[in-house]
Amino acid sequence: MRAPGVDAVLFLAALRRRFYLAAALAVMAEACARPPAPLAPTGAWEPMRAEAFAAVAARTVPAAAQLLRVHWRYDDGNQEAGGKGAVRLAPPDSLRLDVAVPVVGRATLVLAGDSSWSQPNDLADQVPRSRSLLWALFGIMRPQDARTRIETGDAAGRRLYRLTAVDGLVTWLECRGDTLLVATELRGDRIVGRLALTRDTTGAVIKADAMDFEHGVRFVVQVDHREASEPFPAEIWRRP
Repeated sequence: MRAPGVDAVLFLAALRRRFYLAAALAVMAEACARPPAPLAPTGAWEPMRAEAFAAVAARTVPAAAQLLRVHWRYDDGNQEAGGKGAVRLAPPDSLRLDVAVPVVGRATLVLAGDSSWSQPNDLADQVPRSRSLLWALFGIMRPQDARTRIETGDAAGRRLYRLTAVDGLVTWLECRGDTLLVATELRGDRIVGRLALTRDTTGAVIKADAMDFEHGVRFVVQVDHREASEPFPAEIWRRP
């Protein structure tokens, strides 16, 4: 038989442990919610001509058409969804993402040159919103449009590129050589998006993990299979 007051002591000890656990989880959640800052260049940013950046970016584009089989996952804190899909990459500037979406059915997102469309129309709101980040999902570097201001620098053995779009959105690209590793988006001093890429031993992207901090959305693409393809029919890039 326990001495008087032991139950109360044990209860308080258990309560204290739960409090410390809750506090630790809260700290961890807050840390996860704070996006890591992008690398800052060792020196000042240097202006870069669009033609010079285009030459670098061209080396990240597949030499020929590719078909990717993927799994994807979406989580906005309220709902989660996931499934299979296919990505068609056609150099130099076309990308088509087709996915199976629960309830909705099939969905398509197309970037072709300077044009883009999705079906259903709000699909673009469920994946990274900027064109630069959408391309970066597959390891490809592209500016938002021809008016993007481009700067470059170096830090910690990585080459950095800062792309400033006309709407003020800034995208920082971190590369090792010509290999894109991380992309971070900022509005002013506030980080609004981040993408981290995982590559296999050949350098091919096998996982893209994107976070939209403005809307609390995470979008993950896992590449299961990649194969060369014949040129795709022209009609797949046009809205039906």
